[in-house]
Amino acid sequence: MTDETILNPALLPETDNQAEQSSGAPEGISGETEKSSGAPEGALSGDAETPPTVSTEVNEEIIAERNRRSGLEDLGGQALHEPVAEGILLLNKYTVKKQLEVASGEADLYLCRYQRKDYIAKIYHRKFALKQEVAEKIMSIRSPYVAQLIEIGDYQGYPVEILPFYEKGSLQGKRFSPEELKERVIPAINEGLKALHDEGIIHKDLKPSNIMINDDGKTFSIIDFGISSAVADNQTILITETGMTPEYSAPETFRNIFYEGSDYYSFGITLFELLNGYTPYANMRAQEIEQYVSLQRIPFPEDMPADFRDLISALTYYDISYRKNKDNPNRRWTYEEVRQWLDGVRLVIPGEGAWMAAAREMPPYSFQGETYTDPASLVSALARNWEEGKRQFFRGNITAYFRTWNPDLAGKCLAAEEKAADENGKDDIIYWKLLYEIHPGLKGFYWKGRTFESLAAFGRDTLERLWNGDHSWFAWYGGLLSEKVLSEYVSMISLGNEKLVRAAAAIEDSFELEKINGTDRLRTYYLMAYILSGQKLLLLDGQQFRTVGELAGYMRTLLETSPKQFEALCHRLVDYEGNLDFQLETWLIALGKQEEIERWRASLQ
Repeated sequence: MTDETILNPALLPETDNQAEQSSGAPEGISGETEKSSGAPEGALSGDAETPPTVSTEVNEEIIAERNRRSGLEDLGGQALHEPVAEGILLLNKYTVKKQLEVASGEADLYLCRYQRKDYIAKIYHRKFALKQEVAEKIMSIRSPYVAQLIEIGDYQGYPVEILPFYEKGSLQGKRFSPEELKERVIPAINEGLKALHDEGIIHKDLKPSNIMINDDGKTFSIIDFGISSAVADNQTILITETGMTPEYSAPETFRNIFYEGSDYYSFGITLFELLNGYTPYANMRAQEIEQYVSLQRIPFPEDMPADFRDLISALTYYDISYRKNKDNPNRRWTYEEVRQWLDGVRLVIPGEGAWMAAAREMPPYSFQGETYTDPASLVSALARNWEEGKRQFFRGNITAYFRTWNPDLAGKCLAAEEKAADENGKDDIIYWKLLYEIHPGLKGFYWKGRTFESLAAFGRDTLERLWNGDHSWFAWYGGLLSEKVLSEYVSMISLGNEKLVRAAAAIEDSFELEKINGTDRLRTYYLMAYILSGQKLLLLDGQQFRTVGELAGYMRTLLETSPKQFEALCHRLVDYEGNLDFQLETWLIALGKQEEIERWRASLQ
């Protein structure tokens, strides 16, 4: 960044009157919210690389950027310059009214005044934070759905952006009905992303707090391009390191890969939050989110409208292998698909492309009093009605049906029938594999008639049952683990997430070991619940604990107030033979305390 000020002339008043001050600042701000309004924790500004010039390239300036960033990180994100005092002129015209208190590590925000109008000055903490190329491209955009970058310059060597002031604030904490989203929010964000992408800009951090409400209260603008990157004309994907918000981030971005579809993944998570009031990965750490997003399937609530499930599933599709092939249905949706969805066009959902063609030629099939005319609904019904579905299958009815219109699926069924005849007692697992084989896009986790939106939903249900002392599902859990359904399912849908595959296999190995030793399998069920759900809560005597510190504090208080209760709790958590309570042990494992547990056990020997 040089000392030169770059002005976007179309966005300022024509006259050049003396800058003025006024008392009483409005509450809304640009891109960030004040702490008093519950501001989200901001991400550090990303790299300052020169965009690569080939199709896919590792940015060689990443190492240099790390060195530049180190000064800021060593200070815990504090500004490297003194706060700007009230009354100071920024860029020789914007009078500082006050500093805004924001939870951001990349910049300080100031409310400023120029010609009786309020603006936001964003002063970055690092001298190389602002990317000149991105700033110039954003200044060229003329879209009502993208916040205008009015002017850029510097203050004491640190980059400064002058941005609009949004009195009505952002979408953070707001909820909308499906109709409001379709009519106002989705079209605005979709057009805003298109305007950015048409200029070769990838936002990298789309979320509700970066979508502002315009003065009319009805339209919206995307803001905050502090970590955005520009891509060269002949490039479709960018490999870079940058700050981002994990809850809203696409699977590939955890590998430092960004492209247009990465912004649309964030769009999908944003819509989920605006509809439900929370994100699907709320209260999870970045490492946990990285693990779960690789599973593709968002854990939808039961009352989620079907059309929004389709939209969000398509926007958050994990596989980017076919991103360049516009004709391939197994591709994350972007601008054109969202526009057609808004117009009511029925589109193929990624992961289910082969079935759309099959549905056009599928003859009706009657099952359990219902008639099915599309393969996805039929296979889902066969999975939900497990025993009757198995009967239909092993009698040859389903094979014969598929033979009339889809020989390939008929062949899969026939192979499964032959395998069942050769392997006694394996009917359930063979039937289960067949359902996912003939319909790879089958949504949810199915086993013996029980249905869950995802493995995470199954894990949460299991944990709730264990907390409530419900042992009625133990035989069902046992069959699931004996047949190694978890590791099979994860292998099918995790696309190389070896960590999760190993975790599922470890759960099944633990179950087999307890079965061999004749020990209580409750520990394995708790382990399964915590690992699959991502929950980090320990429930004791009606009290919830999220950290070891919270539990230790509770025990100290109990020791001071009731030594007898303290002693009783200690014996519940650790028995006289030195065995940990099953819930406590698996909770600690979920918190990453496995090594500490092993060291403690070794000290007892």
